[in-house]
Amino acid sequence: MPDGSVWYARAATPNAGHGFSASLIIADEIWQISEAAIDDGLLPSQRAKKNPMFLMTSTAGTQESRAMLRWRDQGLRQIDSGEPGPLYFAEYSPPAIDPMTPEAWAYANPALGHTLDLDVLKAEAQSPNRAAFLRASVNLWQATSQGWLEPGVFDALQNDIEAPPGGVLAIESSLDESRYTGVRAVLNGEKTAVRLEFVADSMAELWRLVEDICRQQPTLRLAITPGLDIHTPPHLENRRVIVGYKELLKWTATVRAMITENRLTHNGQQTLSQQVERAVLVKHQGAIAVSSTRSPGPIEACRCMIWAVALASKPTLVGKPTLGGAFR
Repeated sequence: MPDGSVWYARAATPNAGHGFSASLIIADEIWQISEAAIDDGLLPSQRAKKNPMFLMTSTAGTQESRAMLRWRDQGLRQIDSGEPGPLYFAEYSPPAIDPMTPEAWAYANPALGHTLDLDVLKAEAQSPNRAAFLRASVNLWQATSQGWLEPGVFDALQNDIEAPPGGVLAIESSLDESRYTGVRAVLNGEKTAVRLEFVADSMAELWRLVEDICRQQPTLRLAITPGLDIHTPPHLENRRVIVGYKELLKWTATVRAMITENRLTHNGQQTLSQQVERAVLVKHQGAIAVSSTRSPGPIEACRCMIWAVALASKPTLVGKPTLGGAFR
């Protein structure tokens, strides 16, 4: 470090950065650090510094890791968009294999065989708190045992085939209305192709993106929630249909069956895959639906996918040509 630099050790509280002007902040194990500590206490202390750095590191988190989930989602969106930004995001986790095997442990522990012995992990694996072992030692997010899909099922549907234009674009806002997500689904042969079209940070950006897509795809239909319906531009009203929780209850089981029966494809976008896999299933009056409040993080893309896939895959009646004329 340069001469005159001073290290300060501080607890991760909302007032941790008050009174400081920090060039470098290192926050370890942010899965246990609150949003208030990062947003209100630490980040503002770097405003006056030129080229400051905020380094956040952690093992996998839980459904209470709100700050980590938010920053992780931002990193995944940046990767999907392909555009450079101020955030560098990297993640090291095992693939979709049995997490209780030494093969999976090797993926999540690069120090294995150097500073960490396999016998140590074998002993930890016998702990009665398996969730803690999977999170801390195998680096797996502990979402829920009520997930609507088995791990790896959705990832296995990835292919590189370009989705044709048209279909249905479903749009949903986040719980705090700070983010708007659009997912498009279109029938492609015997399967339905789905892709994340955009994640907008404002309503103005949302409708600008929607109009651009509709201009390029004249046959595209829109599925929007009641909260967004009032702001729909008049020239797009004939394209849209209103969807909500009622439709989730009707269509979640159908779309899950399409996924398990390999009748759906996607192009591997991380934001879509992560939100689909983290969605939690709830039951209501004999029906099932994915729940935003029960899921460990945002699932707007998953909800949009269910609406879009159900509408896009709905069979349509094609009428036969008729003959007209005068007869005597």
